[in-house]
Amino acid sequence: MKKILTLILISTIVLFSNNCAQAQQPSKEQVRQKFEQRLQLTKKQKEKAKIIHQKGLEQMKPVIMKLELSRSDIENIKNSDLDNKTKEEQISKKREEIKSLEKQAREIRHQNSQEFENILTKKQKKELELMKAEGRARFNKQHPPRPPFGHFNSFGFPAPQRIFPPMDITK
Repeated sequence: MKKILTLILISTIVLFSNNCAQAQQPSKEQVRQKFEQRLQLTKKQKEKAKIIHQKGLEQMKPVIMKLELSRSDIENIKNSDLDNKTKEEQISKKREEIKSLEKQAREIRHQNSQEFENILTKKQKKELELMKAEGRARFNKQHPPRPPFGHFNSFGFPAPQRIFPPMDITK
């Protein structure tokens, strides 16, 4: 009986903690509203921004579908009965295709970003740049840079530190 009660208690704590974590994150709508308020967008600008956003989504849909298809193709190739050389060749082709699609997606995003910035006033553009800088700083704070690869051995673990200097055996 005690085990069951303990199990129920632990499961409710876990469920409650998951719900609390989800409640802390704002919805997309809240983020959008905060963004619009901070930039002080007019109704006309909001309408233009919505049109730009919709156009961007329509441009991105086929690219995203092709990306997902190429990634699933790679998994299918890996799981196939082909010989290793053929697998590597096909996977290499798919990876090149993925690079091309990712470049295309970046260009679409950049183009949409430029279109959005074109509807902003100079004051709003300055505020947007400030928001971008804050976002970069927040990202860098949450994602510290990795140490250089030179400090790792071939297995991906930190290399042991030398206690003594290397010996000169030529003498």
